[in-house]
Amino acid sequence: MSAMRIFVSHSHTNNAFCAELVRALRRAGADVWYDDESLHTGQLGPIIERELRERPVFVIVLSPAALASRWVEDETRWAYNRLRRDPSRIMLPVLAEALPDADDIWLFLQDFKRIEAPGPGCRPHPEAVTYTLHALQLTLPGEAPLPTAPQPAESADDLLTRGKALSAQGKHAEALPLFHRATQLDPLSFDAWANLGYTLNELKRYEESLPACDRALALDEKQTWVWGNKGVALRNLGRAEEALVAYDRALTLDPNYALAWNNKGNALNNLKRYEEALVALDRALTLDPNYALAWNNKGAALDVLNRHEEALVALDRALALDPNNASVWNNKAMSLLGQWRLSEAIQPVDRSLALNPNLGQAWDTKGQILNAQRRFEDALLCLNRALALGENAIRWHNKSIALQGLGRAREAEEADQRAKELGG
Repeated sequence: MSAMRIFVSHSHTNNAFCAELVRALRRAGADVWYDDESLHTGQLGPIIERELRERPVFVIVLSPAALASRWVEDETRWAYNRLRRDPSRIMLPVLAEALPDADDIWLFLQDFKRIEAPGPGCRPHPEAVTYTLHALQLTLPGEAPLPTAPQPAESADDLLTRGKALSAQGKHAEALPLFHRATQLDPLSFDAWANLGYTLNELKRYEESLPACDRALALDEKQTWVWGNKGVALRNLGRAEEALVAYDRALTLDPNYALAWNNKGNALNNLKRYEEALVALDRALTLDPNYALAWNNKGAALDVLNRHEEALVALDRALALDPNNASVWNNKAMSLLGQWRLSEAIQPVDRSLALNPNLGQAWDTKGQILNAQRRFEDALLCLNRALALGENAIRWHNKSIALQGLGRAREAEEADQRAKELGG
C-alpha cells in the first residue's frame, strides 16, 4: 500500500497545533508536506504549486488568522480548483480555534464537512487530531484498524469521504464497496460514479469501469477527469481508437490537461503512430516538465523510431524524477539492447526486477539480452518466468530462439508454433 500524500495549509499563528497534527499524521504512515518556516518566501511559490499538484489530500487548519491569511486562501483556492478537476481528491477543514461566525469561512469551502465540535467552536486539540486521523482512515501504531466495510447509518457523503481516503492510500479494493454503496444510496451522485469508475480502473477491471464512467458523464459531461478515465479503460481493453476520442474530448474541455496529453501519447504509441505520439507527449511535458511518466512514454516512442540516444536522455530524465519505477528501468534496458550495448543493458533490467520481480516485460527483456549474449540456458530461465506471468507471441518467439541455441530443435519449433497461434 502507498503512503497517503497530504498537504497541510495553516497560518503560523497555529504552528503548535499544526506541528501536533503533522506528527500524528506521519506516525500513522502519511507523507505530509507543510510550510515549517524553513523556506524563504521567494522559494515557496513553485514548491507549493508542485506539492499541491502531487498530494491528493488537502488539510486546512482553520482559525481567524488562517481566514485572514492571503497565503492560506490562495493555497485553499488552488486545492479547490484541483478538486473540481479531479473528484478523487480530498479537502478536509480542521478547526484549530473557534470562529466568531461560521459564515466567515470562504463561500466555496462552506459545504465541506469540517472537524469541529458538535456545537459552536473547536474540539480540544488532541481530540481534533484523532478525529482528523479517523476521517482520513488512518490509525496510529498499536491502534485497532478502522472498519472498511460500509456501515449501516452512513450517508453517501460519508462513504465517499472514506472511500477517497482509502484510495489515497492505494487501498482500492477496500474503497470499492464504499463507492458501490454510495451509488446505491445516491444514484444521481456524480462523485460516486466518477470515483467508482476510477477505482475499477485502478483494480484493472476495465469492462466494469466503462459503464461507471458513462453514468458519471451522463450526470456531468464536462468533466475532463472522467473522460480521461474512460480513455484509460478503453485503451487497456485494446480499443485505442475509441480511447483517443475520449482523450480528445477531455482536451477540448481543458487543453492544458497534461495527464490527457500523456495518455493520448500512450494510446498513439499503442497504435504505432509514434511521430504523433511524440507531439502529444511533448505537449504534456511543456505543461509539466517534471512529468516522469510522460518522459518514460516519450523514451519508448523514440526507441521504436530507432532514436536510441534521444530515448536514453528521456528515460534518464524519467528516472531522475522517479528512480523506483521498474517499467522505466526496463525501457532503458530495451533501449540499450536496441543499440547492442548488451553489457550495459543488464544493470538496468536487473534493477527493474529488483523493484518488481513480477514484471513480465523485464524477464522478457533479460531473456532477449541473454539470447544476444548466447547465454541460452540463462535466457530460457528468464523467458519461462516471463511466460509464467503472461504469455504472448514475442515471449514464445524469444523462447524459441533460446531453445534453438541449445540445440533443442523440436521444442524450438513448438514454441515458434505457439507464437504464431498468438499472432506473432
